[in-house]
Amino acid sequence: MPLDTSGLKEQFRKTKKARRAWSAYKWFDRIRNWQDWYNWIATFLQTKAGAAVALGSTVIATTTAVVVHNTVADPYAAPFVQTEIAPLPPAEPERQTRTTLIFAIEGYDKSGRRGTFDVVVAKKQFLWVRGSSDNLEKDGRVITGDELARDVLDQEVRDGLSNAREIVAVGTASQEGNPAEEMARAGRRALRTAEIVKGAVQDSVPISALNLGQYREPCPTCAKGAATEWQRPFMVIAVKDLEDGTDLAEALADAMTNKDKLPSPSSYSAFELKKVR
Repeated sequence: MPLDTSGLKEQFRKTKKARRAWSAYKWFDRIRNWQDWYNWIATFLQTKAGAAVALGSTVIATTTAVVVHNTVADPYAAPFVQTEIAPLPPAEPERQTRTTLIFAIEGYDKSGRRGTFDVVVAKKQFLWVRGSSDNLEKDGRVITGDELARDVLDQEVRDGLSNAREIVAVGTASQEGNPAEEMARAGRRALRTAEIVKGAVQDSVPISALNLGQYREPCPTCAKGAATEWQRPFMVIAVKDLEDGTDLAEALADAMTNKDKLPSPSSYSAFELKKVR
């Protein structure tokens, strides 16, 4: 009597069909997971956080861009839209000497006329002595104006200042003390700075004094005894170029606003600019 294999064949067909269905499901699941991953990557790169990460690592960002562009071809995916990123103010000096940091900035007066400036800031070991408008210190030791001029206004700085259209000597005061007294002290520091700079530039170069007054921004760490020396730096500004008719005070105030590592006019109590010579 012949063996009836119809039942086995039917079971085999069902098993094979189930395997094909399972295989198709696995491929669909892989595609779906890839789609979810791609959509996440595309969305992430359109956010500020994603843009920051992409900008923070050029190699990784470039590799990711190549992968997304060359590998993914999804007609249903939302198009990638590059998020516009506003340029940040300069956070680092354009250049530096042994004892100074030099920042190149530009600003506009209220009529839209442009001015460009080099801001020379003595490194943190050179500071105004607290409560004094005559003396500066180097690493905590009081020094003379001649010593400051020799150490801070080196030849590279002198060359830059001598090529300026005008010099602006800046005076500031830290947050301690009576506001009126510190405002006056900052003005005297600006004049003292102008005296020091006079010997480093030709007599034909005009010099102005800028009194920024007393530091007034909230400083929670300062209230806990943190140092405030950074609020009273020794600083000189070289006016590199001004368009005809530019209001120097307005253009300079605009150039100094919202710049990292530079005193902002909004952080101090004044912005008084006057001609010294």
